[in-house]
Amino acid sequence: MDSTRTKAQNSVTEGEINEVVEVRRPVVLGLFATGIVPAGQPRSPPNVPQPIEIDTSSHFATDREENDRDELIKWARSVSQSLRFAIIVRRSDSGEKRKAQLVLECERSGKYVPAKKKLKSDTSGTRKCECPFRLRGYYNKATKLWRLTVVNGMHNHELDKGLEGHLVAGRLKPQEKDFMDEMTRNAVAPKNILSTLKERDPENKTSAKQVYNARHRYRVKMRASMTEMQHLCKKLDDNKYYYKYRTVVENGVEHLQDIFFAHPRSITLFNSFHTVLMMDSTYKTSKYKMPLFEIVGFTSTEKTFNVAFAWLSNEKEDNFIWALQQLRCLLRRETNLPKVILTDRDLALMNAIPAVFPEAAALVCRFHVKKNVRTKAVELVKVRDGEKVKAADMRERVCLAFEDVLDSSTEAEYTENVMAFRKLCERWPKFVRYVEETILDTDKEKLVSAWVDKHMHMGNHTTNRAESAHGVLKSYLTDGLGDLVKGWESIHRMLGNQFTQVQTEFGQNMSVYGHTYRKKTLYSTLMFKISRRAMRYIHTESKIVEFTGMDSMKCGCLMRTNYGLPCACLIAKKLHHNRPIRLDEVYKHWKIICFQDEEVGGDVEDDYACTAEWQAIQERLRTADVSMKNEIRDQLRKIAYPTTTDVEPPNTNVKSKGAKKKKVVRGTRSTSRDKSRWEHVEEYFTETQASQSSKPSPSIPSHSRPSSSQPTASNPMPTVSEAPLTVSNPLPLTSSSQIFGINHMPKFMHPFIEDIINVDGDGYCGYRAVALAQRGNEDDFELIRCNMSRELRLNKDMYVAIFGCEERYQYICDALLPPPRTRQRTSIRNSVAPMDKWFTLPDMGHIVATILDRVVVQLSILQNGPCETFFPLRSIPSPNPSSRVICLGALPDHYVLVKLKVGCPIPKSNKSWKQYCAKQSLGWEDSFIAAQHRFEEMMSTENVVPIQIVGAGSRETPLVID
Repeated sequence: MDSTRTKAQNSVTEGEINEVVEVRRPVVLGLFATGIVPAGQPRSPPNVPQPIEIDTSSHFATDREENDRDELIKWARSVSQSLRFAIIVRRSDSGEKRKAQLVLECERSGKYVPAKKKLKSDTSGTRKCECPFRLRGYYNKATKLWRLTVVNGMHNHELDKGLEGHLVAGRLKPQEKDFMDEMTRNAVAPKNILSTLKERDPENKTSAKQVYNARHRYRVKMRASMTEMQHLCKKLDDNKYYYKYRTVVENGVEHLQDIFFAHPRSITLFNSFHTVLMMDSTYKTSKYKMPLFEIVGFTSTEKTFNVAFAWLSNEKEDNFIWALQQLRCLLRRETNLPKVILTDRDLALMNAIPAVFPEAAALVCRFHVKKNVRTKAVELVKVRDGEKVKAADMRERVCLAFEDVLDSSTEAEYTENVMAFRKLCERWPKFVRYVEETILDTDKEKLVSAWVDKHMHMGNHTTNRAESAHGVLKSYLTDGLGDLVKGWESIHRMLGNQFTQVQTEFGQNMSVYGHTYRKKTLYSTLMFKISRRAMRYIHTESKIVEFTGMDSMKCGCLMRTNYGLPCACLIAKKLHHNRPIRLDEVYKHWKIICFQDEEVGGDVEDDYACTAEWQAIQERLRTADVSMKNEIRDQLRKIAYPTTTDVEPPNTNVKSKGAKKKKVVRGTRSTSRDKSRWEHVEEYFTETQASQSSKPSPSIPSHSRPSSSQPTASNPMPTVSEAPLTVSNPLPLTSSSQIFGINHMPKFMHPFIEDIINVDGDGYCGYRAVALAQRGNEDDFELIRCNMSRELRLNKDMYVAIFGCEERYQYICDALLPPPRTRQRTSIRNSVAPMDKWFTLPDMGHIVATILDRVVVQLSILQNGPCETFFPLRSIPSPNPSSRVICLGALPDHYVLVKLKVGCPIPKSNKSWKQYCAKQSLGWEDSFIAAQHRFEEMMSTENVVPIQIVGAGSRETPLVID
């Protein structure tokens, strides 16, 4: 019966289709019409899919009854998952306010309603296919049980072979949600969370997208309706942090300027170990680009710990003074002020320390100073050709002589070492002047051992502990794009582990008995009273007793002065009389081997009830007017309820101190630091030495391939962080003579020239060189000429003023038009340009720089023209201007493209540009002031050697370079 009905339906369908085909007429849709069927000719019917009917009623037809409707839903879903489809709850009510009901449907039930607005993505879709499957649950009031019945057990779609990708099947269970929240709090990566879920439950169908969504929902739930600053204040307040911030009002809105915070256990450690502090800033910790100022100390076990943190809007003296004032507030006693504070050569921080801690010795990191001197030596310390000593060996000797100066133990020794250093470096007066004026004359008391060893620095001459703390923190930060709350959470997790490590070190010192010190009278009173690190220092000092004896002159007593521990001469006396070292002969720093509770009494008032202050506030409230009452209420509310603050986070990326920062093209989520200057210089000179040692190959002119210095897909433009910094007066490359046309460039610029690429000498060589630099193909020079012509027409008045007269303006306009002969007969690219169509500088330099928004440099020896730089006339400076330089080399009657190293010296600006550029364009020159000064200095010492002028370059008379 069923088969007969199906055949009848199929026959009707075929007849209807044939009838439609017979009356169909061809519709011509132009050249793209396809599938046209002539009238009267039936074609075979299309493949019509048979309707799908899958019955699953038998699986749900059961007498099962449950006390709870959730258990009934759970059972139904387990059955559906075994059949490879998912069930959703369409309606459900427990019966407390309305009639108890339960309706379950297939996730593909319902009809799709198209959206009125256009969808954002063309890849979106729907699961709905009007599946009729439906189950209904009934609640029996007599038995108080739930029962399930089948309304329709049919499906009109295929059942999947797996449930991956079905959102309902991949929903997290309650225990999995708890696990997800815990892992999210501990910054576990989503991929690791998902893999752990799969390991716990092999049948888990959760996808990565659902994990990300769950993490987002958790964060939203934790923040609720609080703003970022309210959430941060709540976190700090809940964890009992000491914190303080100050604000700045911008456009009527109060924004965060600086914020300082410290963990309560960090405060306890700081009050115990306050003798030596290291301070430094790190970056890329939040999306606001605020420097994170870290203050670091170390315990008696020499375990580094973080004292406090401060996000600062700027690294200026005022910001550092404010942060250090908050640091001073953490001390419980005024006698616990730091004795030594170590920083790098940050002048703003160095000036702020005496203002807040006048009695502390502010020392400078030796590591940074040595690296700076080595970098300067690489730039300035050169040797002449033919000398037996190598430049690298000479620089090493110079650096070792400078280290001897720093290691001078007395002032007399310092004077001798300085004289020896001057004699060794007398051939490089600039280097000697740099070392003396920048370092020795200003900071010798903060660097040289003769002065540094007068303070209790405990062996710390560098800020390496602070740098190490930066690295540890960066390992907890997942990226540098989070807000302040995310950054604080990373810091809080790091501090938790840090305190565990500190306590572990304390526990080992309290329980481990060193075999070296057993049964020795000298250490009998010190065991478990001082740290094992201090015991090791004393044991090391005891080994030199045989040399010093009890003579304090030979001993020097540096261990007592620098570490607060018995020195060799004192130990010799103890050994001679067979006496132990007394505990009072050891500085208190080494005696603390536990977390000490807050001290009672001292210089701070013990009564914190603030009774007098509260009575004064109440009296003020009684007598003040309404506006003052509101002000007092608002201030008290901020103290009582820190989460109600209306302060907003910084609205823009803050500006750091110093020169304008250049945009760094790198992974924006990266937290790794940018390279230091000495790293750039070392990398640069390493590459230079490698190129000298290898066999040079001549530069081959290329017309089809793009220049390697231009941005392409495979060879992007080097960024500021990747580019070597400019060095003054370096050695010329030995392979420079192999580069085409380099003898027509200033000799002092040879080390900065990577390559010179020749272009076709058909009279359009200047345009070809510009096209090769901008577009990677010199044959696109026609487009460059068209854009230049358009720029002239649109800004005639400006260029007439720049050129000085109407006649010169018209000459340049005519030069950019094709010759009359080429318009009629042949293409411009197959002709030789007459002289009046040649590329000329300085007139066309302004046009090219403006239309391309790049810096145009003309480089040549004096016979071929002046060296000049042209900046855009109207545009705002680029974020990375040093990577947007086009250098044209002027040979006799010919232009070539010169590839310069990024950051190299460039000539002075054209005078007309300074006179006629827009105000917003003046910033272009600011980025190259230092490079232009260096160029002028080296140019003044250049010996001009006459070079024979060769003929004009063209197809008929090509250039001949000797």
